[in-house]
Amino acid sequence: MTSTPGAVLSQRDILTELGMRDGLIPINLDLAQRRILWADLTKYHCYHGFFHDALNSWAAIRGASLDTFTSSLDILESIRIPNSLAPTGFIFHAGRCGSTLLAQVLARSRENIVFGEAAPHNQIWNRPGGVDSIHGSSCQTGAEAIVWNLFLAMGRRRLPSYRSHIVKFTSFNILRFRQIRAAFPGVPALFLFREPGEMLESYFHSRPAWMGREQGIGVTPATPFAAVDAFFRAALSICDPDFRCLDYARLTPESMPQILTFLRLNPNSGEQKLMQSGFSWDAKSGSIPRPFVPRRGPPASDSDGIGVPDTLRELYAKLTVWQPLSDSGPADY
Repeated sequence: MTSTPGAVLSQRDILTELGMRDGLIPINLDLAQRRILWADLTKYHCYHGFFHDALNSWAAIRGASLDTFTSSLDILESIRIPNSLAPTGFIFHAGRCGSTLLAQVLARSRENIVFGEAAPHNQIWNRPGGVDSIHGSSCQTGAEAIVWNLFLAMGRRRLPSYRSHIVKFTSFNILRFRQIRAAFPGVPALFLFREPGEMLESYFHSRPAWMGREQGIGVTPATPFAAVDAFFRAALSICDPDFRCLDYARLTPESMPQILTFLRLNPNSGEQKLMQSGFSWDAKSGSIPRPFVPRRGPPASDSDGIGVPDTLRELYAKLTVWQPLSDSGPADY
């Protein structure tokens, strides 16, 4: 995917490269060595629901490894990122509930920079000492500036058409919502969830690599049951005027106008139709697209012996009425 990183460049050298390369963005952080790996995407637009798939696709199109550079992580404390968009929308989710589909639908428009579970968006919170106190973009030094400048560096305008910068986080990041919100106040954040039987079936079929591991928020939930429970409870604890919840069952082409309005996107009719057409394709079909075939009948977990605890059913019922996307009026807290 990438070439072997060369010598570590100074802040002056990285600034020179950033000035010449609008597509140069961070793609990985080495926390032990306090290094950033940068790659030049030139004008490549990421259509994928997962950022690592986009990098592999771009390398395949080029027929060669990506052009990469390495710098110190510490330069993010003071660097001024040129030609960039700050995050304009966040997608949180409980896992296996449509976030990849939504990311791909939004990415069909070349007005939207969309990152799907990019490694730096997970790694930045795991730095030694953590990020215990973040106060937003007004801070110019220390942990706050590093977080802010990393997201700015990711959101560089590779294309002049870009108007928005949307980040789809990995599921466990709902557990660090308050840290993220402190860094980016006022950014609309949409949380996707699903009937728990369907989620459990998917988790048991293919457990994510993060399950039971340290991710800068303590050890992540060790079982599918614990993960769904933790993510549901985290969303239910959030009282925020710019936070809304959406059930996977309501993630349809008809819901797109509400989603776009909430994320403060204003595409023309042609761009909106292009995005809506993304619902026709299976978001997990890989490099060979295949039509999406909706599942019919009850969750397979009911018949496969997994079972859904009553506590999860109760939490799901609460989520269906907790700050729903359909509530377009201002929240009263």
